[in-house]
Amino acid sequence: HQGDVVFFGGTTSMNAGTIYAYGANGAWQSADADHNNLSGSGLLGVALGDESDNDGMLLRGTVTLNHDCGEVGDVLYLSTTAGRAQNSAPSGNGDIVRVVGYCLDASNGQIWFNPDNTFVEVNA
Repeated sequence: HQGDVVFFGGTTSMNAGTIYAYGANGAWQSADADHNNLSGSGLLGVALGDESDNDGMLLRGTVTLNHDCGEVGDVLYLSTTAGRAQNSAPSGNGDIVRVVGYCLDASNGQIWFNPDNTFVEVNA
């Protein structure tokens, strides 16, 4: 990883390479496009290890996710699968569509992580 890293939240038992949302309770929770409070307007970060305070959370920059999410150059959206990004916008009623970055490598999970501050809630 390389970019803007913070060390707060007191969250443990995290999975490196997973996308988390900083919640109102002051802890990081797996981000999910199905839940507005975990994706819509909140701060997003990628876990860099097991503990937010010791290993850090990447807020913006290059990072390797723990899953492959698309082809080189794809726009990436927060997924309805908790903690993941995908190369297609969620389309279910109530889903949150939020761009989180761009795919840099088709097989190694490397992305440019730069979550947009805007989002759209699907009304299907």
